[in-house]
Amino acid sequence: MNSIQRIEQVLPPDLLKEVKTVIDNVPWKYGWSSNKSIEYTHWNHSFAKAGALNTLDVSTELQGPIKAAWEHIQQNIIGPQALLRCYTNSHTYGVEGYPHTDSKRSVDKTLIIYMNPEWSRDWGGETTVYHEDQIAHAELPKYNHGLVFHGEDWHSARSVTRICPAQRITLMFKYAPLNTDPRRDDLQRFLTLIGADKIKHSGRNLWTHLLNVYDLLKAHGYNQDVCSAGGLHSIFGTNIFKHSTLTPEQRVMVVNTIGECATGYVELFSSVKRPSTLELALKHNTTTVELNDGSTKTLSLIELNILCAIEAANLADQKSLNKYPLIAKFLRKPK
Repeated sequence: MNSIQRIEQVLPPDLLKEVKTVIDNVPWKYGWSSNKSIEYTHWNHSFAKAGALNTLDVSTELQGPIKAAWEHIQQNIIGPQALLRCYTNSHTYGVEGYPHTDSKRSVDKTLIIYMNPEWSRDWGGETTVYHEDQIAHAELPKYNHGLVFHGEDWHSARSVTRICPAQRITLMFKYAPLNTDPRRDDLQRFLTLIGADKIKHSGRNLWTHLLNVYDLLKAHGYNQDVCSAGGLHSIFGTNIFKHSTLTPEQRVMVVNTIGECATGYVELFSSVKRPSTLELALKHNTTTVELNDGSTKTLSLIELNILCAIEAANLADQKSLNKYPLIAKFLRKPK
């Protein structure tokens, strides 16, 4: 459980008034989901359009009082930071929030600013931050108060009560230290450049899947080459995902993004008949694996472990890791 910071007054009165005027006039859109595994959603309006996986600074998208608010927050509260997302949420009676995390990265933080001039404790609507199955902190949405916590902390916006006459409105700033992970930023730019966001994969798109795999490996302590290879593991296609986003002749683009060593791991992963041959290699204590063309290849133990780590993150993101218990061990604790 990470530290939680309460801020009594986030914005000065004049700026607060301007920000509230902006939020009072936004075109609310219903359908924003805090927890993708739960179908119920809430009201939202984005000031800097970026998804949950974004790690690039989007502060240049802010305008007017919202931009001024972000600048004030940096100058007076948090220091220079990269803005990852900025939006406003609204909950009304019957529109609940559900436990979720904002990020897989330990360095990412969330600042919530409460935007209701009046609030009664009888109206509910607390922000709850959890430690496992216990509530570690609960904050009523008092006007202009702020709550800062780490993006990987589980939290939720609790439902407002039946007698609540108002929208529960919050302004959210998601941020991280500047230059936290330049390789991750390069990877996101590269995947957008080659159109991975337009390629379907496991019910989403390839851009989302590959960044999730990178983040999972990073969160479990794997080194930069392993994480980078995981972030592009199927870019040349695999025995299961047969779409080749890039051809072998375009490998120089991959090398320029993640380096020669990580590119080699991507090519090796692409050539192996996985995940079955990796699980069997672990079961029989061998480093010999079957390739897609039916031949076999004897890997070094390091190579086998790297392929298993990438496969573990790949399967975990697709909710199928439990089928391969030996591969699953590569994501059970930091390495």
